[in-house]
Amino acid sequence: MTNYVSVEELELLSFFEVEPSRADRDIPWPYNDFCYQLEIGPYAVSFSIYPAFRELSLSIAHSGAELYSLRAIRVKDVLCHKDGDLETLEIVVSDSDAIWLRLRPNLLITQDAGEA
Repeated sequence: MTNYVSVEELELLSFFEVEPSRADRDIPWPYNDFCYQLEIGPYAVSFSIYPAFRELSLSIAHSGAELYSLRAIRVKDVLCHKDGDLETLEIVVSDSDAIWLRLRPNLLITQDAGEA
């Protein structure tokens, strides 16, 4: 396992379909902090990731009211899955906990938790 997450910059560009803001324009992936912000209908999605430190945050708001918020440090991994036209982002929090985010065709967050 590398010291940083498995997901690649191009995969996140494809998943979020927006160019991220960068904490420092001169520092490349995975050593920079990237923030993807987009609106899907009434939902505002913000996903920040610092790949080299395996840190991330995810927040989802509906019509200005926050519905979901996650801050995670030293996640096990982040993966992007593609099954036909469906793309899903998997945040592997630990050996027994994972959060799945799908943006299209509709926004969906699921979580798997249990014993390893």
